[in-house]
Amino acid sequence: MKTNKNYFIEGKIIENRLLGEPNKIFCIHRVMFNNGRYAIVRAASGICFAPGEIIQRNDGEWFYKQSKTPLLSFEYMEENESCRQLIEYY
Repeated sequence: MKTNKNYFIEGKIIENRLLGEPNKIFCIHRVMFNNGRYAIVRAASGICFAPGEIIQRNDGEWFYKQSKTPLLSFEYMEENESCRQLIEYY
C-alpha cells in the first residue's frame, strides 16, 4: 500500500521542451531532485518552468516561485533515462 508522507523535496529544472499543437502548447521539464533522482514533470496548468529554477514539495503540495503549482503524476528515474525520455516524448 502506498502511503502519503509529508516531506520536503526540492528539484532543479535542468531543461524543458515545448510540445503540443499551436493552440494547446505545454512544456515538459527534466528535473534533478535533491534525492539524487531525476524525472520528467509537467505542470497541470501547462506553464513552463525556466531552466535553473527550483520546484519544491512541502506538506504534500508542489510550489514554484512560492506559488502552489500542481504537477501531473511522474516517476523518478536515473539520469540517462530522463535524457532519453525528454528527447523521445511526443
